Amino acid sequence: MTTITDAILLGYGGSEHSKTALAWADELAVELSRPLQVLVSALHVAAVADVPKEYQAAHVSDELDRILASAKTENSAVSTVLRSPGEALVDAAESAYLTVLGARTQGPLQSVLNGSVSQYVIRHASGPVVVVRELPSARTGRIVVGVDGSEHSLRALEFAMRHAQETSRSVLALQVFKQPENATDAHIEQAIARVFENFSGVRTEVRRVQGIAAEEIAKVSGDADLLVIGTRGQGPIRTLLLGSVTQSVLERSACPVAVIH
Repeated sequence: MTTITDAILLGYGGSEHSKTALAWADELAVELSRPLQVLVSALHVAAVADVPKEYQAAHVSDELDRILASAKTENSAVSTVLRSPGEALVDAAESAYLTVLGARTQGPLQSVLNGSVSQYVIRHASGPVVVVRELPSARTGRIVVGVDGSEHSLRALEFAMRHAQETSRSVLALQVFKQPENATDAHIEQAIARVFENFSGVRTEVRRVQGIAAEEIAKVSGDADLLVIGTRGQGPIRTLLLGSVTQSVLERSACPVAVIH
């Protein structure tokens, strides 16, 4: 498969969720003036007797070509691969700007994002992975990022700030504490301030709320264009499942979620 450098990479499965993710990726490609590369795995096409896998994927690719003909971006490409979609996406993600997946893909092309594949891509992809569960009900111009002072959450904040700078959006850094005595933390405040200083011109806000992190982060998703969360991964030992906060936010969010290592 020929990969396009710095493209918006989309894993496409032919379902309505894939089409929603495609619409989001298409708009982002136009907004950032980046190419859109769509990947289809022929291994995940429903079986048809005596028909080679590469031909079974043809109807999905044909449909995708028709959809892309009316897309907003003028620079798009479709690649069909005969290998695991998770592995193919992870490899292609090395040269992509970010990778986009639909929340579910139960359609003509079997799950590009079932539990194991989505977790594989999120845990192993070298760059940001955006999971599109549904499109925002209204554009707010706000990116929300959960920050707890850890290194991976600060990398998430850096991505949110950079993305906000490139797309003319604002950033809300959300801190969630369990006990009132943890409402303020000088270490976290200083870390956030240092990241903010590197991105002049981006409108920022810091909000501190008491509660359960996954619930509070998901709660603000209805008033955001994008949620950004950090997750541990890519170490010598990886957990089989995503962290509980990451998993819960992906399941509850009312807007696209960017997961950052």
